[in-house]
Amino acid sequence: MKTKWIHKNSKKECILFFNGWSFDDSPFSHLPSDEYDVMMCYDYRDILLPKEIEQLFADYNSINLIAWSLGVYIANLLLKDLKGAFANIIAINGTTYPIDNLKGIPPNVFQGTVLSLDEKNLEKFWMRMCGGKSAYQHFKANLPKRDLSDQYAELVELQSIIQTHFVDWSIFCSALIGKQDLIFTLSNQKYAWNSNVECIERDYPHYCFDKWNSWDEIIEDLSCGKPRN
Repeated sequence: MKTKWIHKNSKKECILFFNGWSFDDSPFSHLPSDEYDVMMCYDYRDILLPKEIEQLFADYNSINLIAWSLGVYIANLLLKDLKGAFANIIAINGTTYPIDNLKGIPPNVFQGTVLSLDEKNLEKFWMRMCGGKSAYQHFKANLPKRDLSDQYAELVELQSIIQTHFVDWSIFCSALIGKQDLIFTLSNQKYAWNSNVECIERDYPHYCFDKWNSWDEIIEDLSCGKPRN
């Protein structure tokens, strides 16, 4: 697993962001942060928790965890013992059962992605992730800058990790569910979350970070226990 500071400006509060498969920081370059330093975790070819994460709790007054897509599963797997240390623990368009017919991505669909992954099919995946061709045109301006070979290796390793590390717990307190999500479907996300997780449904596709203007806005919008309209 790799870490990278997206924003580091000696703030008192921090956002720890668990990214999705195949990504780096490029698709989030449009999001500023006024109140938070933002550390990103990505590239899950190994899932050894970096020491930099433990150091966050010594360096900041509060830490907010945001996890997206397959990062939801990885964060849930690795951070169980730190659950009580976070101010907010927010899931976005992912579940703790990422390869599952009823609660995640159907196994045959996941395996099909593994078997057919090439540049053309990755672009098709990203287009579905964005919800269609129109939204994808905006995403194309900030494509991840990673090699296909390591994206493929990451996908294969994630499949192995998920199949061999079953979890029956959730560290999350709120979950954004995209009604237009074509990767983790609405019905599967709703079925996956238990009654202890506050679910927020929006007409968003899987990649929905163009719906907010800053990291601060994401925390304000999705923070745990916030009154909803």
